[in-house]
Amino acid sequence: MLRAILSTLLALIVGSVLISLVQSIGHVLYPLPGELDLNDPEALAQILAQAPLGALLMVELAYVVGCAAAGAAVVRLAPGFGLRLPVIVGALFTVAGFMNMAAIPHPLWFAVLTTVTYIPMSVLGAKALGEGAGAKNA
Repeated sequence: MLRAILSTLLALIVGSVLISLVQSIGHVLYPLPGELDLNDPEALAQILAQAPLGALLMVELAYVVGCAAAGAAVVRLAPGFGLRLPVIVGALFTVAGFMNMAAIPHPLWFAVLTTVTYIPMSVLGAKALGEGAGAKNA
């Protein structure tokens, strides 16, 4: 059980780091205004409402890459749990996504798309590795 918990936490870290890296690439391609106060939710909401489609798709790509990597990491680190741990990882990313959406208003289409991304991409990442050594036990 401890291995499952630690593996889940490490997978969340792996996924979060990759999300940050891909989002950083997105910020290079679509720079934020220099005068933007990142601690002002209203200013962030205004920027998101005016963001180019490509900028929002880069954020979605970050979630896809991060969740897939986290799903792959958790089955690699804790084989024997089938798809249970990738689903948990995806669910935890979903909760974080809800918190983000609650703090900063996003376009509705983007909120829906990202919400349905986390769990499927975590599972897909796990399946890419054959669901780990415990796939038969799922």
